[in-house]
Amino acid sequence: MRGAFLIAVAAFSLAAVPAAVAAQQSAAPPSSVARLTAAPRPSAPFPRATSVMGFAWSAVNDPLADVPVQLRNVLSGRVEATARTSSTGEFLFDHVEGGTYVVELVNESGRVLALGAPFTVAPGETIATFVRLGVPPSWFSGVFTNAATAAVSSAASVGVTAVAPPATAASPDR
Repeated sequence: MRGAFLIAVAAFSLAAVPAAVAAQQSAAPPSSVARLTAAPRPSAPFPRATSVMGFAWSAVNDPLADVPVQLRNVLSGRVEATARTSSTGEFLFDHVEGGTYVVELVNESGRVLALGAPFTVAPGETIATFVRLGVPPSWFSGVFTNAATAAVSSAASVGVTAVAPPATAASPDR
């Protein structure tokens, strides 16, 4: 019995809907309701600006604030745009031409400190990239290089031109 009641209610509701919709459509809209009309669409789409955005980070992934960056065209070698990073390390080069570029992190005198990966951007695209400073050399990295150079120079000055392992083992059990 319960199932028959639900079917009857559903049939009643469906029958009442077309009459209610027809009554709404024939009624005039109230004067307080504004009619919305679609704006005419332009015949040609607006050209989008080509832009390059990204972040500059230190070797330990801290943002680099207020540092100069430049956008270099890889094919021509020309610097196409320059910018400074924000307090969060973000930079933006807007309205650039399509091409293959690399972002350079530079110091105040223009010396390149780090390079980002090269990328290609087509007209109308926006590319996201990053540039990160390399890890500075450790304090002892030059010690071993200089020690090896000094040992080779000393050996060469006394006439040693090559070093070879001994023909027989120095210890019989090895």
